[in-house]
Amino acid sequence: MHTYHFDPPAGAPLPGVGDEVRLDAEESHHLLHVMRARPGDPVRLVDGRAGVVLAEYAGADAGRARVLVRASHRDVSELARPRLVLACGVAKGKRFEAMLEQAVELGAHEIVPLQTARGEVWPGEGRRDRWRTLLRGAGKQSGRSWTPELSAPVSPAALLAARPGALFFTGAARDRVRDWRDDGDGRCGPAALLASAAVGAADLRAGGELVWCVGPEGGWEDAELALLAAAGRTLRLGPHRLRTGTAALAGLALLSAVREMIVDAGAVPGV
Repeated sequence: MHTYHFDPPAGAPLPGVGDEVRLDAEESHHLLHVMRARPGDPVRLVDGRAGVVLAEYAGADAGRARVLVRASHRDVSELARPRLVLACGVAKGKRFEAMLEQAVELGAHEIVPLQTARGEVWPGEGRRDRWRTLLRGAGKQSGRSWTPELSAPVSPAALLAARPGALFFTGAARDRVRDWRDDGDGRCGPAALLASAAVGAADLRAGGELVWCVGPEGGWEDAELALLAAAGRTLRLGPHRLRTGTAALAGLALLSAVREMIVDAGAVPGV
């Protein structure tokens, strides 16, 4: 069953059984002309905010597809705390866009572009609109009911100040942190982190957000790395230096598994 996006009015409840939903022009074109839907074909709708509607194609008027609602619900797995946030320095060209799409697949709820000392110049609102379109498309492709928010760019200091209840994680090149053992000073490897999540460690369960912070292609400045490391955990992802996109996805995959353990253990729903 293919997934399509719909935009209910702000604050409106999900449509109920028997209600009719009209898709926008873009989604109608895909349903009618790409998928060649026939009356009665099943359709899955998402609103990008954990709303899921199961429906069937009912017909079209003036090129706009109509679907008849058979069931609807909120995806509690997306609404459960903690949220997964990627805060990342902007990379060049298509690399950043590819990373955005894969971040959706890995479960990010929000993406925060970071303005760093060695980062790329912020490309402007036009590029940001394109990124939103990519995020929405990736959400549909992966079947997610949540489209990650794309926040305004901030500095690492502003990121920390704005999220007092978050748990921050950052990686560092091996030559910048000598000892990667989990010796109580905030540094740990994947195995230690997963073990903590598996036993329901209180510090992991207490955070409303798990924020994975990734530097730009030029790397962190020492002051930036020290600031982030002091605010959270320095996490080792392996013995080698990783590109921005690789580090972003590797860390997200790990923290996505950590989040799943926390949610399965009974985290309180509610974004």
